[in-house]
Amino acid sequence: MNRPPHQLVATVLGAGTMGAGIAAHLANAGIRTYLLDIVPRGVDADAPKAARNKLAAGALKALPKAKPPALMNKAFAGRITAGNFDDDLERAVAESDIVIEAIIERLDIKQTVFKKVAAAAKETTILASNTSGIPIADIAEALDEGARERFLGLHFFNPPRWMHLLEVIPSKYTAKKYVDEVAKFSDEVLGKGVVLCRDTPNFIGNRIGIGEMLLTFAATLEGKYTIEEVDTLNGKPVGRPKTGSYRLGDMVGIDVAAHVINNLRENLSGDEGADNYDPLHSLMQPSAAMQKLVDEGWVGDKAKQGFYKKTKDDSGKRVILSFDLETLEYRARKEPNFPELKIRGSLATKVNKAMRLEGRAGDFYRKVYLPLFNYSALLTGTICDTPKEIDDAMRWGYGWQLGPFELMDAAGVSWCVEQMQAMGLEVAPAITKLVESAKAAGTEPSWYQGTFGKGQKVFDGENSVDVQVPAGMLILDGSKPEGEVEKNSSAAIIDIGDGVALLEFRSKANVLDEGVVTLMGKAPAICADKGFRALVIGSQDDHFCRGANLLQIGMLAMQKKWDDLDHAVNTLQQTLMNLRHGSLPVVVAPYGQTLGGGCEVSMHGDHIQANADLFMGLVEIAVGVLPAGGGLKEIARRASAYANQAPGGDVFAWVRRGFEAAATGNVSMSAFEARNTGWLRATDGITFHKNRVLADAKTAAIAIAESNYTPPDRNEPISVMGAPGGANLMLGIHEFGWGGFASEHDQLIGTKMIHVLSGGMKPTAGTATAQELLDLEREAFLSLCGTEKTLARIQHMLDTRKPLRN
Repeated sequence: MNRPPHQLVATVLGAGTMGAGIAAHLANAGIRTYLLDIVPRGVDADAPKAARNKLAAGALKALPKAKPPALMNKAFAGRITAGNFDDDLERAVAESDIVIEAIIERLDIKQTVFKKVAAAAKETTILASNTSGIPIADIAEALDEGARERFLGLHFFNPPRWMHLLEVIPSKYTAKKYVDEVAKFSDEVLGKGVVLCRDTPNFIGNRIGIGEMLLTFAATLEGKYTIEEVDTLNGKPVGRPKTGSYRLGDMVGIDVAAHVINNLRENLSGDEGADNYDPLHSLMQPSAAMQKLVDEGWVGDKAKQGFYKKTKDDSGKRVILSFDLETLEYRARKEPNFPELKIRGSLATKVNKAMRLEGRAGDFYRKVYLPLFNYSALLTGTICDTPKEIDDAMRWGYGWQLGPFELMDAAGVSWCVEQMQAMGLEVAPAITKLVESAKAAGTEPSWYQGTFGKGQKVFDGENSVDVQVPAGMLILDGSKPEGEVEKNSSAAIIDIGDGVALLEFRSKANVLDEGVVTLMGKAPAICADKGFRALVIGSQDDHFCRGANLLQIGMLAMQKKWDDLDHAVNTLQQTLMNLRHGSLPVVVAPYGQTLGGGCEVSMHGDHIQANADLFMGLVEIAVGVLPAGGGLKEIARRASAYANQAPGGDVFAWVRRGFEAAATGNVSMSAFEARNTGWLRATDGITFHKNRVLADAKTAAIAIAESNYTPPDRNEPISVMGAPGGANLMLGIHEFGWGGFASEHDQLIGTKMIHVLSGGMKPTAGTATAQELLDLEREAFLSLCGTEKTLARIQHMLDTRKPLRN
């Protein structure tokens, strides 16, 4: 499996939700994939192939329509071939480098299938099961020695494309070389956060996740909390997704959660002397509320009701009802009231203070998280090697910002131990040893020491061990603060080694505020003076950049400070032009939300190295303006470049592609879609693992710098379509208006976009310079800011964070 992805072949067995999702993500990565399922009941051996492939073919047909999208580009469905176990298994498996099973959770069936697979597979083929609860060694028992050593668990979380966690579970039979091979493939090719697990019930993520859920359920009933209160408490205050606990149950499926709970109860013991002892065993049964929901079939989002139910009131207005845990009936929402949770500071500070609160909020946190910390420490060494695997699993599989051990560090280990003892908990030996070790060293006890990427260590229950950063991965925190060359409150220039500097945005949501633009403007000169040979623009926050500072724009427009607004826009334009035409090559490394100005920053780089999950677009129309940081100029310039690659090429088709994306505020759902739209060029790179984007960007920057880099001509002539092409686009946008798809103000904005893209609607096609197009952008931007409807859109976005289409 050390070949490029396009040279690999995979087979996925089972075309259900998980199997189809796994096949889709393999296809995303460029791997040719067979998706097989059983022949439907009642279909004869001589029936047409379409009838025999119906289950897998149906799943394949549904993939391009999946929400959230399973495919990064709908065309990638062409990399998947549907088939069935009876007709196609031997041929597909014989070609495959990896076979992943995602069928019914029954040991006997899995063993039978893998016997057939092993008989047909090459001697080097990796055999993997996506089981979430059956021991890997039990399945392996059915295989011969050669197949056993290539067999392991590969537990994806649902949906496979979007969930970063991938648990790799070797059995006692698995050879280390295959574990290493699969871990490397999963990380570098599939972009997953790989966690190595021991072959124990439900592995790591679901073992700890269900443990927390059971503790939450118990605390909910004991303290008579409502599900709304619990979802608030188990949300942002402790760095967890806003879904909390009960809303998460609806999303995952209450029946799925109940199945996992039952599986744990059956495979673990409450007997302290047993090898499979678990201190939470007495809690491992669905609550009365959960059982009622399962019995009624109200199992969450897929049933349109679970702990929450979407319905309409008598007036037809949409409302959400909540399940009452006492009456076991639906009722109107009860708004939680925890004013004490308005704590300022870092997440660690918020956690520290929240755990110490008086009243119902603090009581809840102590009853849930102190036992969870102890439980996690007790299982370290049993389900995994170190606390880091547990923390990674909870962050990547459940969306927590801090895992249990990181939360315990934030709360204060010594304080937690005091509280555990006061609660009557028997403190886990690993915690006791941590405290003793810290006392002997004269330090405060902490599971982690140092920064990830810079000599970090973690206490594994016996010793502090090094936390290794995978090869080829650049962790930005490891370069701070010693590597900071210059910084302000919103951005920093950091030395990332090998003569490459990195500009990191640090503003709220990484918006292009004054501090970011100022340092971005100074960056080329600073880097040249310091002897750097290339500049990378990137970060490792939640999102790359959500655009310009809308509050600043709105205030200047509402106060009619047109000269100040003109100056701000011009400063951004010239800053980005200086990046594009400066003496150093610039590589931009976008990921996540890369909107408006963030898209424009990216488009001005010599090269883009994007994360595969890239949500990029020029979305300014949502706030009533048009792209004015060079976004429209770049559409026109790129169209000119594309057209000029072929003799007699026409810019219109290329301009139209970019215009339609900008006029609709289209946002890509992947880097591959961004390439289709034109935001990424064919030569730009795509990296699947988010923590590898900067390393790959640095490599690209060095390559450009070493290739006798010459900056592009600032005054190159840009072919523009003039009024003839502009008129065609004008007709199209008015047709959208006549059809009710664009408001009058949308049409006005679109008209001004066309005026810029055409080079000013001159009578004939011709050429323009970049500066001439930027001047047209700025003029149109200012004119729109003077309209009431644009000001209303800006105000509505600031107030609600939602667009107003007036």
